[in-house]
Amino acid sequence: MDGNGGGDGRLRVAGEGDRSSALPEADTWYIDPVHSTIGFTAGMQELVRIRGRFGKVSGVVWVGEKVEESSANVTIETASIDTGIQRRDNHLRSPEFLDVERHPTMNWHGYRTEPTADRGVWVFHGDLTVKGVKVYTPLTGRFLGQRPYPFGDAVLASFTGSARLDRFDFGLDAMPPVPGAKLFIGRGVDVHLDVAMINSDIRFFTKRFLSDRRVPGDEL
Repeated sequence: MDGNGGGDGRLRVAGEGDRSSALPEADTWYIDPVHSTIGFTAGMQELVRIRGRFGKVSGVVWVGEKVEESSANVTIETASIDTGIQRRDNHLRSPEFLDVERHPTMNWHGYRTEPTADRGVWVFHGDLTVKGVKVYTPLTGRFLGQRPYPFGDAVLASFTGSARLDRFDFGLDAMPPVPGAKLFIGRGVDVHLDVAMINSDIRFFTKRFLSDRRVPGDEL
């Protein structure tokens, strides 16, 4: 496959004894930033759950002939963090946390997949780099299927996944001095992904669709 929409959209169905069920065809798949969501949940004072998302994401997933040999490069613009409160978002963009002026992107590189004991659930091994610190961060998820892409001769595929981070691993260890607080903002961060990807280079389409901003990943 050349990654330009030439695939026939067929799923690879697992054989007897294989723990997967249906997998995307071997091809180059581009993340569709318009229909993908990178969300997260963090705790506050061990009582409250704060939810947010990153609005600007791009990347490429290379699905191998052997699915276990698949890889991926994903870029997220740190300034696109959105928790619904502007003042809080500005604090998260500050040097105390993401330091978006010096580190405008975070990156995840996946290099190997393997099935789990749960049928259809896979682990995608990879490293996440935030503020120049690289930490092994596997994603666990499930392929949801694929359909014809409505905006061209291509195939749309989807998967959902999750990961658990310790923000201290990346040097994001700011703790406001709140009297009586053990840890105002929790260390653990749960990441949730709903990703759409197309086996054709759609960056021109997304740049036109999102003409008010640059789509990250143009350099890929």
